Amino acid sequence: MRLRGIGPEVLLLCFLLVGAAAFVLGRRSARARRVRGDTEYFAGLDHLVNDRYDRAAEVFTRLATKSHEAEIQFALGSLMRKRGEVDRAIAIHTGLAENRDPAIREQAIFALGLDYMSAGLMDRAEEKLRSLLPSTRYRGAVLDRLAWVYEQQHEWRAALDLWHELPPEKQLEHGADAAHYCCELGEAALAAGDVAGARTQLAAARVHAPGGARTRVFAARIAAASGDKGRTLALYAAALGGSRTMEAAFLQEAHTALGARSAELDAILRSQDSAEPEVVQPLARFRCDECGVASVTWHWRCPRCRTWDSLRSTNNRGV
Repeated sequence: MRLRGIGPEVLLLCFLLVGAAAFVLGRRSARARRVRGDTEYFAGLDHLVNDRYDRAAEVFTRLATKSHEAEIQFALGSLMRKRGEVDRAIAIHTGLAENRDPAIREQAIFALGLDYMSAGLMDRAEEKLRSLLPSTRYRGAVLDRLAWVYEQQHEWRAALDLWHELPPEKQLEHGADAAHYCCELGEAALAAGDVAGARTQLAAARVHAPGGARTRVFAARIAAASGDKGRTLALYAAALGGSRTMEAAFLQEAHTALGARSAELDAILRSQDSAEPEVVQPLARFRCDECGVASVTWHWRCPRCRTWDSLRSTNNRGV
């Protein structure tokens, strides 16, 4: 049936125009929704960067209910972990670990390892992290996190074995860490009366970090345990001389080990620093160069940030 005054060509043109208009309006609506989503996402990131965790959590939770995009889910899981809501983070990352995309699964497993570390569940953290050791993308980060796990648990043998899995350039970079692991193993041997075992670990520590402060102190302790006062004196003098931090940390220990010969050590230390003849008191405080934590006792590894060799004497006369 023909409409009066309107030919079929005009009707066809109208239908095409209406279809084109609907398509354009649909595109604009979808674009507007994406813009609103992007705006919310970046607003959430802004809250996260500026430590407004509660507001960031509201934004990401709202986005997560609207979208199953992995990026948003990972952001929400990370936020939950930082807020201490580890159970929620674990639930989010467990769901992501079932994704069909191998890259998303690997990222989720790594995130689960961090979740379990945050919760103090080191066995589960180790299990998740070790499963990623074959991963090209995550192997370096996994080795770093596993070292932290083993240090927390005082599993020094496992930490040393892990160090051997590092590439050569990383082994060189973390040689001081390996020396600490050897000294920890040596200290345990010395405490058990195994002087020969302690000497073996000392030799290994010297290979990893020649001239390290801890190896010098440990060598002096082995000499003291062996009853060689002359060698003990020489080794403590070498370990403490020239470093106010080592002197403040170990002078009292050296005095105890040397007994009547303590005055000889004091004289040696004074001769090495004639401008500052007075002896540092053994209760001098220490401060971490990395995180700033103060301590009245010595730690080879900072009790807060877990950094090796970062404590310094707060005495302003030198290092």
